[in-house]
Amino acid sequence: MYEIKIDDSLYQTYPEIRLGCMQMTVTVTASDTQFWKYLDDEVLPKVRENIEGREWGEIPGVKGSRLAYKAFGRNPGRYRVSSEALLRRVRRGDELYHVNSVVDVNNLISVTSGLSVGSYDLAHIKGTVTLRKAGPGEGYQGIGKDFLDMENMLVLADEEGIFGSSMSDSRRAMVTETAKEILVVVYCFENGIDLEKVLSSGKEAFEKFAYAKEIKTWIVEK
Repeated sequence: MYEIKIDDSLYQTYPEIRLGCMQMTVTVTASDTQFWKYLDDEVLPKVRENIEGREWGEIPGVKGSRLAYKAFGRNPGRYRVSSEALLRRVRRGDELYHVNSVVDVNNLISVTSGLSVGSYDLAHIKGTVTLRKAGPGEGYQGIGKDFLDMENMLVLADEEGIFGSSMSDSRRAMVTETAKEILVVVYCFENGIDLEKVLSSGKEAFEKFAYAKEIKTWIVEK
C-alpha cells in the first residue's frame, strides 16, 4: 500500500480528519453506457430525493467539509468542495460529466456519500503522500482550469509539491486512459461517516464499472 500520512498539526485546528484510500490496477476506458443507465435510473433519483429541501451545511459529508474549510480559513461558499458541486448539479437536474470509467466511478462514490473523492495516477506521484495545509503562494493548474490558489486548503503533496485536494485536482496526477495503477482518496472531515462502508461500496463499483483489480483499501487517521 502506498505510504500516505496526515500532518499531525492539522488536528489542532480541526479534529475530524480521515482519508479513505484505495489502490488498484485499472484499464481506463471511455464512459460506459451500462454505468450511466444505472446511475441515471437507480442512483441519482434516490440522491436527489435525499438532498431535496436541505441546506448544504446539513448534508452528511458536505457538512464536515464545509466546517473544515471554515476552520482553516477558506470560504466554502466561494471555494466549493467538489462533492457539493456535483450534488448541486444533481439537484438542478444537470447531467454529470462523462470523463472515463475511473472518474465516473469517483463521481458515483461522491454523490452517494457526500464526500469528495480524488483519483490519481501513481506513475506521476513521487514519494510519500502527505495531507497538509497549503502555504502562501501554493497552487496548481486544475483539471480544465487555470492556476488555482490553494493557500490554507488541505492538500495532498508528494516530494514534487501539491497535486490534489477536496476542491479540485491538478493536471499532474489526473487519471487518463494511459493510467495503469491508481490511488483513490476519499476526503472525510466528519466522524459520523461510516468510511469503511464507503470504501466497501466504492471497491465494488470500481470492480464492476472500471474493471479494477488487486484493490487494497485502508483508512489513514490519527
